[in-house]
Amino acid sequence: MLLLNLPIEQFQIFLFVLVRVGAILFSIPFLEARNVPMTLKAVLAMAMSVMLMPQLKLPPISISGDPVVLVLGIMGEVAVGLIIGLMVQLLFAGVQLAGQLAGFQMGFAIANVMDPASSLQIPILAQFLNLFALMIFFTINAHYYFIKALVDAFELIPPLAVQFNGQILELMMKTGADAFIIAIQVGAPVMVALLLVNVALGLTARTVPQMQIFVVAMPLQIVLGLLFLGFSLPYVSAFLEHAFSKMGHTIVAMIGLFK
Repeated sequence: MLLLNLPIEQFQIFLFVLVRVGAILFSIPFLEARNVPMTLKAVLAMAMSVMLMPQLKLPPISISGDPVVLVLGIMGEVAVGLIIGLMVQLLFAGVQLAGQLAGFQMGFAIANVMDPASSLQIPILAQFLNLFALMIFFTINAHYYFIKALVDAFELIPPLAVQFNGQILELMMKTGADAFIIAIQVGAPVMVALLLVNVALGLTARTVPQMQIFVVAMPLQIVLGLLFLGFSLPYVSAFLEHAFSKMGHTIVAMIGLFK
């Protein structure tokens, strides 16, 4: 009933806020999973929009009688929300790629699990690192940075003020390239350790041909891979904390390019 008592200008502002918040919530990694009910996403978007409205100091807008402006404005809000969600997805994609690379060297590529977000089969180690990164994301309260970036987005880009330029595409390409860098940095301890193990096994196979190296290699790679993965988790945790903090600044910098 509260929304029904709003003036038409305030209701139009709420509509734009709801569209942008909904586009973000429907595209971020931990809510885009297909097993998350659509009703829950819609209710969460509505609740967050209602909570944001009193905090936002947006200029009044009036688009009554002009459906073209309304459609273009909504499309701009959807684009902003999806791009922000994509920036978050790229970071988690880099962590998942690190698990796929490390799992391939460990021999876990033949054992896959069902990813609830994409309904595809992914390696076990990739799913483990993805869940580990998600746990770190909420442990350090990185979702608060995300909400702050959402508020800053409305202050920097009010409704009907979205503009696109080439710098946004360049920043997205740079973020996509950083995802591969993150994958190498997160998976480097396991990959380097297993590379040295493979070199040692190769030298052993050359010097002792009678040894059944393929019988020894598989369990040894799994044991050493899990061992080095356990040793690297504290350093991966610190790295992810820095990456999530940097992600917040990147999102705010990207938002400034829409003006």
